[in-house]
Parts: sequence; C-alpha cells; structure tokens
Amino acid sequence: MRGLAMLLPILLTLSFVPGPGRGAGFKVEIDEPTASTREVGTELIEIRGRAGSAAGVRHDLVIAIDISDSVLHDTGVDVDGDGPEGRTDPALLTDLARHPAIRPHTLRLLGEKRDFDDTILASEIEAAKALIERLDPRRFRVGIVTFSDAVRLAAPVGSSREELLAALDTIRVDFPHGLGGTDFSKAIDGSVMALRPGLRGQHGTRDGYERRLGIVFLSDGAPTLPVHSTRAHDRAIESAAVAGLANVQLYAFALGRDGAEAIPLLERMTELSGGTAESIVRPAELIARLRNLDLARIESLTVRNETTDQPARALRLFPDGSFDGLLGLAPGRNLLRVEARSEDGEDSSAERAVVYDAGTDSNEDDRRRLLEALRRRSEELELWRQMEERRRIQKRELEMKVLPGPDQAQ
Repeated sequence: MRGLAMLLPILLTLSFVPGPGRGAGFKVEIDEPTASTREVGTELIEIRGRAGSAAGVRHDLVIAIDISDSVLHDTGVDVDGDGPEGRTDPALLTDLARHPAIRPHTLRLLGEKRDFDDTILASEIEAAKALIERLDPRRFRVGIVTFSDAVRLAAPVGSSREELLAALDTIRVDFPHGLGGTDFSKAIDGSVMALRPGLRGQHGTRDGYERRLGIVFLSDGAPTLPVHSTRAHDRAIESAAVAGLANVQLYAFALGRDGAEAIPLLERMTELSGGTAESIVRPAELIARLRNLDLARIESLTVRNETTDQPARALRLFPDGSFDGLLGLAPGRNLLRVEARSEDGEDSSAERAVVYDAGTDSNEDDRRRLLEALRRRSEELELWRQMEERRRIQKRELEMKVLPGPDQAQ
C-alpha cells in the first residue's frame, strides 16, 4: 500500500477530525432584513442569511486544478463573450512568449487558432474564482493545488481571498510549467498534504474549531499515469481511500466529453471519501455549477412570507450555505420565515417581522434596484434549471452506455 505508507503521518494528524454531521449542530440565521428593521416603503424586500453548521464548525478546502496538456482544448462555448472570432488576449500571448517552458506549438496554437479564455483551463480558473468569491472567509479556509504528472501548491490553505485570486491569475500565465500527463493519485495525495497545516492556527496551535475537510477536484479526463495496465486507476482509488480514512471529502467534476468517460472511476473515488462525482460535458457550465456546490450539507431550504403564504422569488443557495431571495409584501405586518434541514435530518428556522406601509418614505432607486435584481436572478436561475436538465439527460445517457447488451445479460 504505497499511498497508505506515504500518508500515514498525515492520517495520524487528521484522523481526530470528527466526520460530517457528528455533533456539528445546525442553524439558520437571517442577516437582512435586520432585527431592527421595522417598516419598509417598498412592496418587495430582499432577504439574506445563512444556514449550516453551528459557529463551532469550520471548513478547510483545497481546489485541485488539472493543468495537463488536454486542458488547452476548446470548451466549444464562447466563455468570455467576445464572439466566435475571439482570440487569445495579445498581452497574455506576450507574457507566454517570454515563458521558459512554453512550447512553440502551444504558443502558435493559442495565437492563431484558439481563444485561451474559451479553453477548459480558463473555465477551471474562472469557476475556481466564482467559488472563492462565494465562500465566507470566516468559515472557509481555502487552498489551491495544480496537477498534471506532478502536483504543485499554488496557494496554502488559509490564504486570503486576494492571495487566492492572485494565485489563479498566476496559474493563467504560468501553466506551461505544469503541462504533462495526468496523475490522479498525486493530485489527491498532494491535496491531502495541503490540508494538513490547515488544522492548526496561524501560530501552529489548535484553533479550537471542528473542521470539515474537502477537495474540489477538476479534471477533463481519466488518469494516464502511472503507466502500465490499470496502475493509474488503481493508485487513484488507493489515494481516494486514504483521503476517506482521513475524513476528507472529494467533490469531483469531470469536464468535457473525454472527462465523462472518467465518471465510473471518479464515482468509485468519491464513494470511498463520502463525496460526489459529476460529469459536465459543457465545461463552460462549471462556473455556474461550482457557484452552486453544496458544501454546507443542506437538504432543503424554504423562504416564505407567512402572511401572504407566498414563497420567495429568485431564491439562491450558495456553497457555504448563504442564501438570498426576494419576497413580496402585503400592506401591514408581514412575517418572513426561513426553514432549513440538514442532510443529517436536523431542522432549524428563523423569522423576521416587517411592516409594509406604502405611505412611508421610500426610495425609488431601491425599488428599481430590487426589480432589476429580481429580473437578473430569475434569468440566472432559469439558465441553471436548463443546465440541470441537460445534466440529468447526460447522466441517463451515461447510465445507458454501461447497461449490458442482450448478449451480455445473464
């Protein structure tokens, strides 16, 4: 057991971490409207808050980004919105031309035939940015690794949001150093090692929080290393099992049509670690998918105006358990209620009461802002619904491919 022997010191450090759902507690909090909000003059109100583990639980997360050769393939979608004739930013090409590890073929490809911002790698970077910008830094410590035939630490766990975003900008320019084959095993082992110092406070002492550990794993294909027979797959499974023993959950995303072929392996890996595996055939959709990743382990969330018996409109739930939505108000007193249930079956709720008085001084700019937010978020959620429907269809197609044919049926 190569991986177990190599990671045994890490297991000894990590194994004390309580598994998901053990003694964590579950709570709903409403941030807006605040408890001091009594009267409003608009018929629409925004409600914001968070649901999830009690204050004593924190999350440490590593984002593992595949930078193997194949991630320079096009996504097939105009990710950056500059049209079908869009090409790689000349400033980026100038920076890459100076890079000691850039291959002439790669530079020529990006310069003449391809828009870097429409590649799988660019989608990975933009999706990681979207996730980082949505996570509450008070409860989530994040790090970044890149992997191909080797794994590199781009930002240690606990880096500030500014440091994390700067690290992603560096990956955008410095990726030629990492181009190569794909080794899932090294990626998982390196991510687990990156999580180890995250268990300690800034000065090397325990910080007193229970920590949930996770890896967001982004790749566009099956592992190719180590070579020979099934070693690449076997070692990937072995490393995932070691991560599972350390209570590290793996959230794996297989990007593109080649990535979809890796789903059986990724599903096996995530089963061993208690996480999830998902195929995203259109890599550009990864940006929205990561923004909606469930790291707070919430089974359901409802937001209603109990007075009008109407649900919130354009209700969004984000990876860290934060949420927002818009509620219509009736004249007079309105009771706003949020209810949530965790995956472990714990329930929690919170309420706010506000009075809508059409005669109260109101700001027309606020009304227009709320209506514009409702329109924009409704469009975003409709796009997300369409993506989810495509994902369900893709999943059914993948399942049909693995069903035994008539000659194979027993």
